[in-house]
Amino acid sequence: MTEVLMWFFAILAIIGAFTVVLNPNPFYGALGLLLNFLSLAGIYMLLQSPILSLLQVLVYAGGIIVFFLFVILLLHLRKPLNDRDASLKGAIAMVLVVLFAIVGVVALFVYPLNDFSLYYVTARDLGNFMLTDGLFAFELSSFLLLVGVVAAINIVKRYKEGKR
Repeated sequence: MTEVLMWFFAILAIIGAFTVVLNPNPFYGALGLLLNFLSLAGIYMLLQSPILSLLQVLVYAGGIIVFFLFVILLLHLRKPLNDRDASLKGAIAMVLVVLFAIVGVVALFVYPLNDFSLYYVTARDLGNFMLTDGLFAFELSSFLLLVGVVAAINIVKRYKEGKR
């Protein structure tokens, strides 16, 4: 049963990722990212890590997606952008995507994860990591979110001043 659920969540995560990449509407792309994040939370739960699953739902599915949707709606990006690249750069990008996908699938068969061991992550372990080794990464990510909010407000302000 666990293996069936793992495949189910993995397929949902892949569908969400393809929705993000292939959908021209940014709103639906953000909803595809939400599907991807929730699928990853389900995989974390199946891997016996409820703390990571909870954090995935709260931080990513709750906070980051709301932030993305806020920026999309604030910038009026509801209409699909017709900026698909059909030139040589676009063809090279598609070839590289297919090549990386093939390398990733081959790597899964060449290097099996049989010796991969999981351990139960508690809230204490996570707190110790966040306040010692992961403090710089945590503060850097919060700074990047702040920069994103300030940049979005600046873009909207310039856009509204230009319309007057």
